[in-house]
Amino acid sequence: MSACVQKSTTRKVACVVALLAGVVIAMVSAVPAGATTSARQVPAGAGKGAVPPLSSHGRWFTDAAGRTVQLRGVNEVYKHAPYYPAADGFGSDDASLLADNGFNVVRLGIDFRGLLPAPGAVQQDYIDQLATTVDELSDKGIYVLLDFHQDGFSPKYNGNGFPDWWAIDDGADNPDVEFPLYYVLNPAMQRAWDHFWMNSEVSGKGIQDWFIDGLTAVVKRFRSDEHVIGYEAFNEPWPGTDFVSCFSPEAGCPDLEQSLMVPFAEKVVAATRKLTKRQPVFIEPFVQFNFGTPTTLPGSTGAWLSAHDYASSREGDATVVKQAADAATRDGKPVMLTEFGATNDGDQLNYLTGLYDQSLMPWIFWAYNENVVTDGTVPATTEVANQTVLRALTRPYPVAIAGRPTQFSFDPASKVMSLQYKTRRPGGGKYPTKLPSVVAVQRLTYPEGYTVKVKGAKVASKPCAQRLKLRKRGKAKSVSVTVTPGGACS
Repeated sequence: MSACVQKSTTRKVACVVALLAGVVIAMVSAVPAGATTSARQVPAGAGKGAVPPLSSHGRWFTDAAGRTVQLRGVNEVYKHAPYYPAADGFGSDDASLLADNGFNVVRLGIDFRGLLPAPGAVQQDYIDQLATTVDELSDKGIYVLLDFHQDGFSPKYNGNGFPDWWAIDDGADNPDVEFPLYYVLNPAMQRAWDHFWMNSEVSGKGIQDWFIDGLTAVVKRFRSDEHVIGYEAFNEPWPGTDFVSCFSPEAGCPDLEQSLMVPFAEKVVAATRKLTKRQPVFIEPFVQFNFGTPTTLPGSTGAWLSAHDYASSREGDATVVKQAADAATRDGKPVMLTEFGATNDGDQLNYLTGLYDQSLMPWIFWAYNENVVTDGTVPATTEVANQTVLRALTRPYPVAIAGRPTQFSFDPASKVMSLQYKTRRPGGGKYPTKLPSVVAVQRLTYPEGYTVKVKGAKVASKPCAQRLKLRKRGKAKSVSVTVTPGGACS
């Protein structure tokens, strides 16, 4: 997303809602469950966190041991030539910073201007650059969601992500309007979206078919990487000229989703399935969902749900989260909140992450290179990162639970964490006796250590370890855990 935040550190929702609302008023899952361990096996690395590869059961992400997994991370999307994160200075030191503070996923942006800058062959050297970053993250145990990113279609309309040679607009008026007003005030951009959904031909091939060419090349490169959890079709789609109905707070625009988004999603899923049966496609509703409108996605597309929260009020934030969780439960597919924040306001971030915790919603913050960096440089250490943002995002959370979480909360003022979970698999059945549940308890949050009170399980990690390990006691059907600051760490 997030051109708005490039000019301001305030929440991009403020400018989006204020500007868009006035204009509008005036006018698997197809993925198999994946290979999991048998009832007696405990895979190597189970005490460190989620064991790859990830799969799913219902709305839950699960790891190779069958444990339910929560994901916490950041976006890293570089929107300027040459369009890959290493060119922005992102490297292994940043992967270390993220891992040291408990993050376990990065949404990594792919830009078609780098991937397919002109009609013809996909740029393999561009994919090589992405692979370097994926390897650096994987080496630190961080999962990667590869996101085909765009905002406002292409540079022709002051946007980014898609190349200008995809921009068919029939000569419609193309005013010099910036994000976010271009969505509703630029007829040429709206028409370009119409042509995308129609798969209009350019340079001898449909636009969506060019998209599939790029997607296929990326999937071929990363299909064997167990830390690549999947592919997001693309960021924040726009419906085109017929966009007003999508602002309906009660209904959204199900007809447009079914006629435009569903065929495209099915095409992307089918192309991906030819190459990998494990990695899912994530599909995102139209931009209007970010403010609280309902969605029919992912439906029967075979995709998993990617959602963003940029609502204009706390009531709206709660609605977005509920809509996302309801859609995931309805369709029996995982959901991940792949963008939120775009702010340096620690209080707001504490509120939002607390809201997501209550719904056990995996989340990815926007954005590492816009809000966690300081002085325009990508940080290599905790000390030079934006402390307000980093401390708000570095929260304890259930990384991999041998059971199904039922309640989770963290109070940033008292630093008290509370977690409850059932001890059977989400679909029923037992876990190996020695398989631990793992909770991230980072030193940045508990610099003077912490104390654990637990019922139904015993602590199996060293005092004040940054990965709290718990093993079920006997036939306990549930576990409750409370972590408070301070404690003997020797």
